[in-house]
Amino acid sequence: MGVRQQLTEPWGIVAAALLGGVGAAVTGALAPAGLLVGVPVGLGIAGVVYAVRVGLGALTDGGTGPVSAADLDPSLPVPPRGSDAERWLRRAESAVGRLRQQAESPRSPTLRTQISDVDDQAAGALADLRRFAGQVTLFEQTMANIPVDRLRQEYGAIERGVRGLPPGPLREERERALGAVSDQLDVARRLADARETLLARMQSAVLGLEGLSTRMAELLALHATTTGGSLTATRVAELTSDLEGMRAGLAEAERVSRTALGG
Repeated sequence: MGVRQQLTEPWGIVAAALLGGVGAAVTGALAPAGLLVGVPVGLGIAGVVYAVRVGLGALTDGGTGPVSAADLDPSLPVPPRGSDAERWLRRAESAVGRLRQQAESPRSPTLRTQISDVDDQAAGALADLRRFAGQVTLFEQTMANIPVDRLRQEYGAIERGVRGLPPGPLREERERALGAVSDQLDVARRLADARETLLARMQSAVLGLEGLSTRMAELLALHATTTGGSLTATRVAELTSDLEGMRAGLAEAERVSRTALGG
């Protein structure tokens, strides 16, 4: 809920009116001039209460979307500043922030209702991307602990040594060592593939969100200059459908990365 909605939020108006009325009554009863002093004081109290209520409401509800339990999963690290995941996540947050402002901007209640689903779907996509950013960072941290260059050198050295050995206990031990090194290299490869898959999906999703923001701006401009309600409804349905497809793509990319890791 943005500032525009906070201004018309009924509980804020009721609270301001009640407290202002109480302040006017108390002041009028105590002051010699009665209501001549009480009414201005009451109006002042009501104004202050209303302003505080609107300000606090806008601050506490000014985020880019609801945060799910997955976003707060303590097992997922925060992407470091300047990393690929962090850069894409910041762009996603900016795009969803623009979409939210656009969804709150129309004066028409009908249009706001129509595009509210776009806002909700965009917030859901952002929650997915936050989780992706944490997963990418986790993969990168895990990969950093695997000495890939050293393992490749050891694999090459052991492999060359095995070639000249006859069958027997020594060859068997060397082959076990070769398998152990190969297993570690396979883990590193799967982690790298999963990271690239998630980053590629983050990139396409973020670019899609930015494109949706541009299309939303076009829709609002068209609605303001035409009376084509059916055209607006069709465009909104297209935006919602694209966001649903985006979230399905994010879920599929996550499934593929998990399958790769499981391999």
